[in-house]
Amino acid sequence: MSLYEETPLSELDHKAREVFGEHVVVKSLAQQAALHGLPRYVSEYMIAKYVKPESWRDDLARVQAKIKELLPDLERRELVKEQLLRTGEVTLIDIVEARVDLRNGQRWCRVQGINDEKVRVSAALLEQHTGLLLGGLWGTARLKYSPETDGANPNELLAFTPFQVGPPDLAIFRESRARFSTDEWIGLMLQSAGYAAEAFPGRRVRLLLLARLAPLVERNINLVELGPRQTGKTFLLRNVSPRVFTISGGKTTPANLFVNLGTKAVGILGTRKVVVFDEIAHTTFGDEDATISTLKDYMESGQFSRGAKNYAVDASLVYAGNLDVDEDQPAKRYRHLFEPLPEQLIDTAFLDRIHGYLPGWEIPKITPAALTQGVGFVTDYFGEVLVKLREDDFQGKVRDLELSAGMTRRDQVSLERLGSALVKLIYPDGKMTEEELHEIVDLAGELRQRVHNQLVELAAGEFKARFIGRADSTEHPAPDLRIAREVIPEDDPMNSRAIVGAVTGLSVLNQNGVPVGGSTLVVQVSAFTKPHQGTGGLQVTGAHGRVLSDSVKTAYNIVHSRFREFGIPEKRLHDQRVAVHLVRIAEPKEGPSAGLAFVVGIVSALTGRPVKPACAMTGEVTLFGEVKSVGGLAFKVKAGAKAGRKLIIVPAENAKELNQLSDEVLAHLEVVPVRTIQEALERVLEENPVEAPEPATGPGEGTYDAK
Repeated sequence: MSLYEETPLSELDHKAREVFGEHVVVKSLAQQAALHGLPRYVSEYMIAKYVKPESWRDDLARVQAKIKELLPDLERRELVKEQLLRTGEVTLIDIVEARVDLRNGQRWCRVQGINDEKVRVSAALLEQHTGLLLGGLWGTARLKYSPETDGANPNELLAFTPFQVGPPDLAIFRESRARFSTDEWIGLMLQSAGYAAEAFPGRRVRLLLLARLAPLVERNINLVELGPRQTGKTFLLRNVSPRVFTISGGKTTPANLFVNLGTKAVGILGTRKVVVFDEIAHTTFGDEDATISTLKDYMESGQFSRGAKNYAVDASLVYAGNLDVDEDQPAKRYRHLFEPLPEQLIDTAFLDRIHGYLPGWEIPKITPAALTQGVGFVTDYFGEVLVKLREDDFQGKVRDLELSAGMTRRDQVSLERLGSALVKLIYPDGKMTEEELHEIVDLAGELRQRVHNQLVELAAGEFKARFIGRADSTEHPAPDLRIAREVIPEDDPMNSRAIVGAVTGLSVLNQNGVPVGGSTLVVQVSAFTKPHQGTGGLQVTGAHGRVLSDSVKTAYNIVHSRFREFGIPEKRLHDQRVAVHLVRIAEPKEGPSAGLAFVVGIVSALTGRPVKPACAMTGEVTLFGEVKSVGGLAFKVKAGAKAGRKLIIVPAENAKELNQLSDEVLAHLEVVPVRTIQEALERVLEENPVEAPEPATGPGEGTYDAK
């Protein structure tokens, strides 16, 4: 019985064999236990080259026997060295990596099987197999022991036969793409990477899996993927190409990452196409400031400086780690989705240089059923094709689209690089419909949007809410971007205690006059008596611009004219000065819609009635005691929810706009529409007054009297 009779093949498998011939292999054979001593890209090469379908059992047995004979394990290495010393020659299966010592004019290679890092190698052999100098190659190595030539370094590499393919013919690869539908091609790419496409239902999950390969096909892409354990965050890259280097936790330094100033040897970034920081939470950085500073420069420009020299390389970076989930979404306890990273990396200047954030929580755990048994590209061929695709450039296809206004240059670069990478993976011939291009750019926009949203969480004063994607699109389909995560603010007493004079106002963020997000404005009001400095009046601090100051003054005048209605003793109104401090003012905000918050804070301070915990409000107020409509209500309510507020007071005139909010947002809130200031006061102030503490300092700069 032939191999293909024992392993039923799908229509896609038959088509792949017909179109690509010896460049594809039945992946189930690569899982043979006897080949596990070799990387998958080596074992698949040997199976594709030496195992025929009609005689696969005998052929595979011969390959397994040869591997057992020539691939020494740790226990047999001393026996191999004894054979080399006794007979003068030995043949091994091993990975051989070469380097050039310019200082001494020597060429060396490292052979693990004899634990020797200084094996002599000729210029002719390196010219014939340049891959030995580009991270190393697996193959059959014939070694000679000749101490008479060099007593200090007696071993020499006489011959080398690589187990890896040479440069692939990309023209054939591109032309063959037309033989497959898009869904078939995605399936073939996943099978080539080792996945069973049918184990990952839905096009979205399959595209996210392929996006993991973006760093291989595009230069200088920086990706983060955080998600549950056992989802194969590094499985794909680690197994597809020897051009990928994985740092699994541990310590990294400028010497091993960039350049060793002592030996002048170029580090990992200069010798690999992708560097994966796996288990990133457990990674430490030697010479921390220098490492992270240099890394930031490299992530921005593709260049780094060490000593007096500047180096330009094209390695992409991937940061992978674990993140806890609740019901297939990030756990609610996270204040932001970069929280699992090491503390040193939670720096907005560093994080803004990340092009995309893959939602690892959407990818199922890898099980035996998730590993393909069907036909895919020989991994070595596949890996070389992916690296070769770096020479193509489809960034112009993204630039030709009209993108959302307000994006930064880093946003646009992220879309261009990620979009180009996804085109190469799915449409390597560059042929696609407008809808297919939109699908790719939308996914690229989503990956960058997730980065930006976390920057807003970390530094709302510096990063403003905005949409990243095509101009004619308004939202991303990812659940974590559509559903407002319930964030638990750290140490925010306003969510747990009733405080006199402490009020949360809501404001809207605008770009070019268009609402793009919301934010909170914290108002702190105290009332106190100041002898020898007059009576009554108003002090404002923390205001950003005249508009807000005027709004506070208007609110004070409303309270002054309606004090009896609000339950304020006349003597206290006239004897006490009101101090209003505005907190979290990182940028100018519109003043009128904060009027209700100012009135509530002043009334609370003058009556001693605390403001109930976890409430926020928005609304313009009039001298007649009315609460009038405001703009950007949906953005404001979301901002209140994100700050942990549970009770939101809004103008009744805006109530119809609440249908713009999703059920997921409204489910966590009580939104109360009001028409008058009195209604708002009754809803948010505690019944019983308490003694409000007086501030330690009196009026200062920015004080004015309201008469």
